[in-house]
Amino acid sequence: MISVIICSINKILAAQVQKNIAATIGVEWEPIIIDNTISPESITHIYNLGAAKATHDVLCFVHEDVLFQTKNWGVKMVAYFKKDASLGLIGIAGSKYKSKTPSGWFSGIPDIECCNIMHVDKAGNQQRMYFNPVADSLTQQVMVLDGVLLCCPKKVWQVIQFDEVMLKDFHLYDLDFSFRVAEKYKVITTFEIDLIHLTQGGSFGNKWVEYTLHWHKQMQNKLPAGTKENNFNAKEFEAIILKRWLIRLKHEDISFYNQLKWLWSIKIWTHISAWPYVFLFMLKKYFKTAGGK
Repeated sequence: MISVIICSINKILAAQVQKNIAATIGVEWEPIIIDNTISPESITHIYNLGAAKATHDVLCFVHEDVLFQTKNWGVKMVAYFKKDASLGLIGIAGSKYKSKTPSGWFSGIPDIECCNIMHVDKAGNQQRMYFNPVADSLTQQVMVLDGVLLCCPKKVWQVIQFDEVMLKDFHLYDLDFSFRVAEKYKVITTFEIDLIHLTQGGSFGNKWVEYTLHWHKQMQNKLPAGTKENNFNAKEFEAIILKRWLIRLKHEDISFYNQLKWLWSIKIWTHISAWPYVFLFMLKKYFKTAGGK
């Protein structure tokens, strides 16, 4: 019923998640674990390669550093697609709105965030990310998803594949794929599946900035975009998201050139209320360099 596709760079984690899936999925499944350490390829290429090999009707693209906590989660996935023929993609973290501002899926606006993940760091510290804009709802329709878990019918992937031409690394594959699926099908997050993410910490450095700016430029005529059942105040949302990402990116090792490119892309001179955040964004890098750290 389900083909589980994993781009692996750690044999221990790959074996661990395979054992975990076997004990929790609850339906017939096949593991398609592709070792990406010998001749490394982009995750878009690996995922397309794995999907082409899949023999089941439902594809599940998942990170290897996860552990499913919900028994029979595969039963739930299959049931979602059987119940709704318009459904094209399921995840566990995403947003109802994709900004014009270059960013990831997260906006910092509670009314549009949907997420159910338990993050556990190397020290064992736990942080549950749970955002549900409609209390006790089991699913929510979204525009973009995080790539920790992406499930779709194989027939959807055959129409909309991961973009190996534009995205040649490990960034933006999830944002791009979910956004393009959302243009043709319904995309949802589910709150019925609990998952632990053994996070190593995401990277929003130079490569992420470069791919993000490129993707947003390619999609500029389609952004901003939100789910059809909601009316969004784009001006208000963009202002919040801009500030949120200035704060987020100040902690990253981003070159001065890429900082300027990001600011130029958003036409920062038109966002007066965000100027104090710009100084923090830029000065953090300056002091880090000056201090030799």
